[in-house]
Amino acid sequence: MSLRLDEFHVSETFGFVLENPLAALPDYFEPWNQLAREMPELVAQDKMRQEVDKMPLLEWTNLSGHREKRLAHFQLTIIASGYVWQHGDSGASKSIPACVAVPLYHVSEELGLQPILGHPGLALANWARINPNGPVSLENLRCLYHLPGGKESEWFFIVTTMIELTFAQCIKSILSGVHGTQSGDEGVVLASLQHITDTVKQMKVVLSHMHDKLSADTFFNIIRPYLGGWGGENNPLPHGLVYEGVSDQPIQAIGGSAAQSTTLQALDALLGVEHADVEKKNFLLKMRSYMPPDHCRFVEAIENQPKKLRDFVFSSKNKELQTVYNACVSAIVDFRSYHIQIVTKYIVQASAKAKQAEGKRFESLDKKGTGGTSIMPFLKTLRDDTRNQCIPTGISENGDQ
Repeated sequence: MSLRLDEFHVSETFGFVLENPLAALPDYFEPWNQLAREMPELVAQDKMRQEVDKMPLLEWTNLSGHREKRLAHFQLTIIASGYVWQHGDSGASKSIPACVAVPLYHVSEELGLQPILGHPGLALANWARINPNGPVSLENLRCLYHLPGGKESEWFFIVTTMIELTFAQCIKSILSGVHGTQSGDEGVVLASLQHITDTVKQMKVVLSHMHDKLSADTFFNIIRPYLGGWGGENNPLPHGLVYEGVSDQPIQAIGGSAAQSTTLQALDALLGVEHADVEKKNFLLKMRSYMPPDHCRFVEAIENQPKKLRDFVFSSKNKELQTVYNACVSAIVDFRSYHIQIVTKYIVQASAKAKQAEGKRFESLDKKGTGGTSIMPFLKTLRDDTRNQCIPTGISENGDQ
């Protein structure tokens, strides 16, 4: 059965990114608009909790349509993050008030998203063109909402969104790869793999621009804490966060993480990349529950195709096709390796430097990613698992047999 992008709310042009996301909700929801907009300033003034506590409990059922609900979810998660982390680890709030918790919980349930700030809001629904008639490019994007960290923070999210928008260029090729495999068309599969390879290389170029306007100090000490989750070992809120008006029992949720992006999981699914480590595989599967549900279904639909692309390429005995497949895998290995370099600079080295500073507010994120994993072993395993999918064709470019 052929796959169609519109079944999964995926766009040929924008991929998994929400096209032209709303910048503000209707006037009834102005308290949400205002607090989400002003979060960085209110946190800096230690006034975020004070202002949130004064906010009325608004009726979330007045929201209309997917776009309003996505923006409401994004705004409320920003407000919740500011409320919880305003005073650092030691002052983390163990609950959020009903005026945030009740609508956030129900809107999240309606959308099938988790009730916490993460990739679906910050990377997929937080962008606009500076010049509405200009191109979609790093220089012409701006964020609709911000976390602490000023222009550097905005740059981090612009680059992240631009990686997603660049990935969109190969969405049609992913479908072609699926359909070509099912119909046994080597030419279609070869062309799709070549285009995916080119796109992944472009994604790496976009990622390399992170260095242009973002310092490691700002990312690690100012931006990253607000991407923290609640619940689990070494977390300031080990039992989770109480959503007042929803339940007396704390809710655990994983913080914003690149693992919540559908991009590489979709490519892994297409290319047959398997992650042998059960713990890491389960973490990636868990991350799918942090994606918009239709995007998760897209990955599953690729995985569940009766004929697998790697098996098709392997059994074809077509050396050119196998070489192109390996080049595609290598491009993803290269992207993952470069991401490891980024993490080394912005987290590992920044953490070591921050440990020497006194009066640190956020110590819980030193050794783990915002997703709660020990970050370097995790990323290196994913990279190595990807490399292991290369098909033996004699001597490869890396000298492997």
